[in-house]
Amino acid sequence: MVFCNTRLFLNSLIWGSVLIRVSFELPSQEYILGPNLDKFPSDERQVHGLFPLWRNYHGKIYTTFEEGEARYQIFQRNLKHITETNAKRSNSFSDHRLGLNKFADMSTEEFRDTYLHQIEMPSADAVAAITSSSKPQKKKFSCAAPPTMDWRKKGVVTPVKNQKNCATGAMVSINAIKTGKLISVSEQELIDCDHISQGCVYGWSFRAFEWVITNGGISKESDYPYFAKNGTCIAKRHNGHRDVKINGYTKVAPTENALLCATTEQPITVSLNATDFQFYHSGIYDGDSCPKDSTNTNHIALIVGYDSKDGKDYWIVKNSWGEDWGMKGYIFLQRNTKLPRGVCSINAWAYHPNKN
Repeated sequence: MVFCNTRLFLNSLIWGSVLIRVSFELPSQEYILGPNLDKFPSDERQVHGLFPLWRNYHGKIYTTFEEGEARYQIFQRNLKHITETNAKRSNSFSDHRLGLNKFADMSTEEFRDTYLHQIEMPSADAVAAITSSSKPQKKKFSCAAPPTMDWRKKGVVTPVKNQKNCATGAMVSINAIKTGKLISVSEQELIDCDHISQGCVYGWSFRAFEWVITNGGISKESDYPYFAKNGTCIAKRHNGHRDVKINGYTKVAPTENALLCATTEQPITVSLNATDFQFYHSGIYDGDSCPKDSTNTNHIALIVGYDSKDGKDYWIVKNSWGEDWGMKGYIFLQRNTKLPRGVCSINAWAYHPNKN
């Protein structure tokens, strides 16, 4: 099916509460969804009309009829979940909403297996070793924090990538803060060479920091490009030259204030529970489906700032699932909730690299 030049034809295929936005100038920002996606269509023919539009928009190709039918059934179930969830939300920005993004034909189990990986919890002895091998935990519980902070506006955050789960963003940012040079580093080098933390998959961010320190730095992305699969480590091919170096790392104390004060100084790597992020579209996520007092995490992301809206404080969190997820690749997570570990355990395992 080919997109028409007018919205009239598109709207004839789906129900009136869905906003169809078609633009050829900013394709990365467009979705076949809308903020009013809160009513499940009463006629299945309307779902049949929506599915090919969504599929063509996201470039989905199914090799067999059976696969297409299976994906349609998943799509239909996900659409029902999205509309029912949105129906419970207000139209305020402070309430998060879901959308028919590129993951709408994936089951919850498939999405978790592909994009999320349970990060093994360290033992008490391991935590003690981590603390002693790094600089002391930041226990700065009070500071003169500005009301808002956005490191993107300071030119120290690279564009969002589509690389599932990586911990390089904080290294890029601290290097930019200290040197004035924004250099995108090689996630592929971590995947190929950092066998302890398994690069961008199962491991802890501090293990990636340790590898970079031991290796004397990490290559820039243009020299060691991303291939989205494990390869042979070729970290030595640049004759020892490393583009981004760090000198150590620090674990942030697991409190809201400590994380706030740390974020005023640089972007912070966090491990969190992202199980419910599959269809996130916009607004402030309050963690209603996350465990309330857990340290278990399955994803790594980067806090790049904070702000407040409609009486809710939130973290600005950079994800690694591409700009066609969430708000151009970002999610807002509520802060100052008084949850012991923060929303989705965001306070539990926060780290940042150090650079002299």
